[in-house]
Amino acid sequence: MTDTAILGPAPFRPAAPEQPEDWAPTWRIFVDKAAQNPLNGWPKEAFEHHHHARRVFNLRYHFISDPDAIKRVLLDKVGAYPKPGIVKKMLAPAMGESLLTTEGETWREQRRMMAPVFTPAMVTEFTPIFGEVAARTADRWATADSDVIDVAAECLRTTFEIINATLFSSEAGLSVEESADHIAAVMAATGQYRLGVVLGAPWLDQNPVQWRGAAGRRFIIGRLAAFIARRQADPTPPQDFMTRVIAAFAQSHPPKEAAKLALDNAVTFLGAGHETTANGLTWALYLLSRDRQAQDWAGEEAREAWDAGGTPEEILARLPYLKMVWEETLRLYPPALRIDREAAEADELCGHAIRKGDQISIWPWIVHRHRALWDQPELFNPENFHPEAKAGHHRFQYIPFGAGPRVCIGAAFAQAEGLLVLSHWLARFRFRPAAGHTVEPTGDIAIRPKGGLPLVVERV
Repeated sequence: MTDTAILGPAPFRPAAPEQPEDWAPTWRIFVDKAAQNPLNGWPKEAFEHHHHARRVFNLRYHFISDPDAIKRVLLDKVGAYPKPGIVKKMLAPAMGESLLTTEGETWREQRRMMAPVFTPAMVTEFTPIFGEVAARTADRWATADSDVIDVAAECLRTTFEIINATLFSSEAGLSVEESADHIAAVMAATGQYRLGVVLGAPWLDQNPVQWRGAAGRRFIIGRLAAFIARRQADPTPPQDFMTRVIAAFAQSHPPKEAAKLALDNAVTFLGAGHETTANGLTWALYLLSRDRQAQDWAGEEAREAWDAGGTPEEILARLPYLKMVWEETLRLYPPALRIDREAAEADELCGHAIRKGDQISIWPWIVHRHRALWDQPELFNPENFHPEAKAGHHRFQYIPFGAGPRVCIGAAFAQAEGLLVLSHWLARFRFRPAAGHTVEPTGDIAIRPKGGLPLVVERV
């Protein structure tokens, strides 16, 4: 595990698992360190070459990191590379027939219906909430009994309050105290390597992680189903995201079907939406806490941006350096762990033959740290996203929100939320490492610091 903090002008090496020399045997995926943390076990070769093929029981996997090959899979021949059935089986218990799990015309219909809900104009309606919730968190820190704060927990609380307000007008009967453990359990169960899914033997997956996940799903789905029923019966509901999503589905589905589709997507937005942004905020604070110069520049920019006043959109336009920090954060610790597709026909990627039924696995963690794509990719360097540097990037070497037609529909929402919240906190506080804590990235669906992230939080 590397975490070489340099509290000065030089770039530092953020925490990441060590890279072994060779690929581990396939069976270790299910029983070794990789079973608890999929970031473990990736060898140096994965970050130096663009293709690796291996068989996992009855499935043949191709791990690819070449931007041209990624473009072919996610854009040029997107119809030939649908989501694998195995992935849908893993996600369906939590996310049902949502935008994240469906394919073909079902997916296209959902995307068309929900696209108006996520336009820049619609996101702008909710940006004031980002600042209001960030301010409440900051006020809590300012009066805390200790200056050592677990910012990972605080980021989760903040983004939960934001998504609860914007999606549900805080009317879904979900509190962060009551829901956090359930949502975490659902995420852990959904992202766990499951031998039973691979082999078609569900009884193999009976374990405490899956039991806790099932309990979490019952809680979250129960609360959201009751909320949607109330919202459908309300003649004048608040015009939040869910009201618009329900209305969109109601245009072409009977009430019961519209409610189920709205429910599946509500669970997806709640689970995946707030956690990914929370992790981005957490990792940004971690990186800045260990790079004094970057934090000084970002903090000064944030204070000037907020002092100048104006709308949230005007404040966002004054944060060019913080945007570089944010993009570099999502390079080093991308929101999504992996992107998987299945070849529906024979093809060729990275000079290797692809057979129908082969699995294509793209790991942003690897693509974003690949030595052929980035200069000193293991170091924290916001200059990677200076406009001149970005002009030299391949469009598909940086994919924090995916790419192509299935790019994350909530990307603009997450970007605005992350930058506004982070800038508000940096305008009011400085962040330093807490003594005695080792940062270890771990993942299931998302990437977070194991055991939280205690930092010293001091008022400017």
